[in-house]
Amino acid sequence: MCGISGSFDPHGGVRREDLLRMARAQAHRGPDGEGAWIAPDARLGFSHVRLSIVDLTADAAQPMSTADGAATLCFNGEIYNHAELRLELEAAGVRFVTDHSDTEVLLHALRHWGVDAALERLNGMFAFAYTERAAHRLWLVRDRLGIKPLYHAALPGGGLAFASEAKALFTHPALDARLDHRSFRHYLSFRAVPAPATLFEGVEQLGAGELLELNLADGSTRRRRWWDVLDNAATPPPTEAAAHDRLEELLASSVDLRSLADVPVGLFLSGGVDSAYLLECLAERRSRPSTFTLTYPGQAYYDEGSAALSRARSARAIHHEVALGPEDYADALARVAWHQDEPIAAPVCTSVYALSRAARSESVPVILAGEGADELFVGYSNWIRLRDAERWNRRVPDVPGRMLRRGARAACSPFLSWLAPEREVLRRAASGEPLFQGGALDFGESAKSRLIGPAVGAGDADTYAEVIAPLRADFLARRDADDLTAWMSYVDLRFRLPQLMLPRLDKMGMAFGVEGRVPFLDHRVAEVTFGLPAAWRGGVGKEPKALFKRVAERKLPRAFVRARKRGFQAPVKEWKLGSFGQRALPALTAFADRTGLFETRALASLLAEGGDRLWFSLFNFVLWHGLYLENPVSDLLPELDDLRPRTHAAA
Repeated sequence: MCGISGSFDPHGGVRREDLLRMARAQAHRGPDGEGAWIAPDARLGFSHVRLSIVDLTADAAQPMSTADGAATLCFNGEIYNHAELRLELEAAGVRFVTDHSDTEVLLHALRHWGVDAALERLNGMFAFAYTERAAHRLWLVRDRLGIKPLYHAALPGGGLAFASEAKALFTHPALDARLDHRSFRHYLSFRAVPAPATLFEGVEQLGAGELLELNLADGSTRRRRWWDVLDNAATPPPTEAAAHDRLEELLASSVDLRSLADVPVGLFLSGGVDSAYLLECLAERRSRPSTFTLTYPGQAYYDEGSAALSRARSARAIHHEVALGPEDYADALARVAWHQDEPIAAPVCTSVYALSRAARSESVPVILAGEGADELFVGYSNWIRLRDAERWNRRVPDVPGRMLRRGARAACSPFLSWLAPEREVLRRAASGEPLFQGGALDFGESAKSRLIGPAVGAGDADTYAEVIAPLRADFLARRDADDLTAWMSYVDLRFRLPQLMLPRLDKMGMAFGVEGRVPFLDHRVAEVTFGLPAAWRGGVGKEPKALFKRVAERKLPRAFVRARKRGFQAPVKEWKLGSFGQRALPALTAFADRTGLFETRALASLLAEGGDRLWFSLFNFVLWHGLYLENPVSDLLPELDDLRPRTHAAA
């Protein structure tokens, strides 16, 4: 894993110092080296910071070009099936320079097969920039599930800049950080901003499974999805038992591929079934793997240390407990907000940050994590409640149903807090919208209208029309509206995972040069899961994650697998009452008074009513705003003034 950046200038003004400045803004992503490449006409340039994971030699450094200079690649991520692809390419006559670099395999795959055909063959996580001289094209590509991030922004005069992290863009002399008010409204809904938008005005991000093609001759661009799970759903096995066998086989293969590295590989271990299952698989492939578990001293409800220790001992792992208290948590928040790039309103971001720091301190730069299991296998109880509510909702005939729903909304609303999620569910039912619109919901539409301050203005951002309706159209073009399980999973695979949960793992890990790998999000697992009948996936019963639990019982004790899910959480509700809250809450009020982005009376009401997750979403935004929008980003990176190369940079 690494950090990539670059720029296109149709007037031939790409400069090495600008490229290196962008690279060094994200130097934490690549502590093992840096490099830069500029095209002969100075219209295109790439820069790269390297985290050495596979093939640690200098021959595998980036940016990397073919021997004839016809194609150049700048790549972040891992191609897990690179050995298999290399054999194919060698059989076709391709000659390799490196011993086993997956970067060189990707470069030759793109050159030999073409971009689309090469992408179909890849098993990995990646974001890359690739150019071919003869084609006069630049391709920016993000992997199928959005595990690796990639941002880009238009430059004056028809140019383009791109980077793994948005902060790198703002070191470019032509770009400034400004708040996008429309995206701010969406952030309040979802705790993150749906692609292609970002919270930065003028900055976009590639969505999961998307690519951007830039014509270097005329500067035109074309964005398209190159992969969608619904288009690639596998034919289901003949029986449910066979489906369990197939899933077990694929998960074993996924862990096997993701345990390949020339450095130590460890695991983030909670007290739950997902990471415990991965540990069993990893321990079969690597002797005594390192595990890392977060504990919260004095917070028994949130502390999973005991359960995690039991599983680690069973697998003979080298176990590390990482204690995090309220003062340590509060002290890390500003650094966490800086590394987030955009605010990710998940209190456990700081927890992942602490785990990543511990992994790096133990010299374990590759970590497996359990992200994606809940979204693929229906792991949330609120999904099941909304699924059942949607089924009852659909039984009411359309015209009288609308009247009944509107009447129910009018009757119930006076008795519900303005922050109550039930109020938003009633609004959706009365409006004819699907009840489920993503697993991460903070503020409903009426709550947003009350909270947003005069500096934002009334605006016309319609969250359903702009975010959910396009997803709904994509879904209904391929699946029946009654397949509610597939709908819920699809929404979160398209949005919650790539914009909230996976950036959390990527950016908190890369703050310390730690690569997070997610075996549940092997695209083969997703394709098989989406091909299964709803009844097999857990679309009928009341038990969350029923499908995966049946597979997990083959490796783990049944009592452990069937234990009640607690989830990976942080005790911000309890800490709010102590010194942490005494520092955070006044900052919220002062921010509202200073900026006008929040209505002060609505904010006071929110703080008085509790809304523990909600106030944290706002506080996280306040920290981010202060770092990125109230100070020039470049002022926070004084080391960027020193442009002397840390290692030899490629020509």
